[in-house]
Amino acid sequence: MSKKKNKKDLYHSSLDVDVRRVIGDDTPFAVKEAYRALYTNIRYLPIEDKCKKIALTSAFPGEGKTSISVNLAYTLAINSPESRILLIDCDMRSPRVAELLEIDASRLHGLSEFLAGIVEAPNVQRTKHPNLSFLSSGATNANTPGLLSSSKMQKLMDYCNENYDYVIIDTPPVNVVSDAILLSSYINGYILATRADFSDTSSVSDAIETLNKAEANILGTVLCSYNAKSGKGYGSYKYGKYGRYGYGRYAKYGSYYDGND
Repeated sequence: MSKKKNKKDLYHSSLDVDVRRVIGDDTPFAVKEAYRALYTNIRYLPIEDKCKKIALTSAFPGEGKTSISVNLAYTLAINSPESRILLIDCDMRSPRVAELLEIDASRLHGLSEFLAGIVEAPNVQRTKHPNLSFLSSGATNANTPGLLSSSKMQKLMDYCNENYDYVIIDTPPVNVVSDAILLSSYINGYILATRADFSDTSSVSDAIETLNKAEANILGTVLCSYNAKSGKGYGSYKYGKYGRYGYGRYAKYGSYYDGND
């Protein structure tokens, strides 16, 4: 059995488990405090734009970026009730944000329909937090580079600048597809998710090199699933540059697959 399959067997989680990792009333204080640390650092980033636009990415699937995206957006909403926050699922190949938010987006027009010109305005949805909105990925699409490079993408960013203070964008892994890189000229920077006892230095270095070649602004990295007692991954949290964190899951990205249907 290959190394990747061993990791899949160890780390793959059901949707039910992943949903429970989203911040809620039963979330331990230490976890909430860790996300507040990330929130504080992001709040004071030296970004002059009124609307701070931040993308979450990773080297490969399974490194926690989607959970971080959702929990960061929730934490911003809870701790900055005066701010307007938009969470965008920009993974039009294997979207997961709606599932973690427990929103049925199967019949919703979303990002892909807006970028394709099927709808005139972004179909933004409300969440349980009054100041947190959500734009689903829409229908899965194999031509995501074409959509992200269209003039509609600039129109979406103009809409965000006019209506929101923070935009958190969940994107596909940079070592698998180029989608995340295509956002570099529209956003303020990237946070790179890594996972203890899963991510390897070579893959992370390749991801950083890819972002650097695109002249992307890397705001920092997050190490999640670190067990401080054992020094190994899964089950606890460790401070990266911007805070300590939760979990991830596997997903499909084109021909790359390390999870279950």
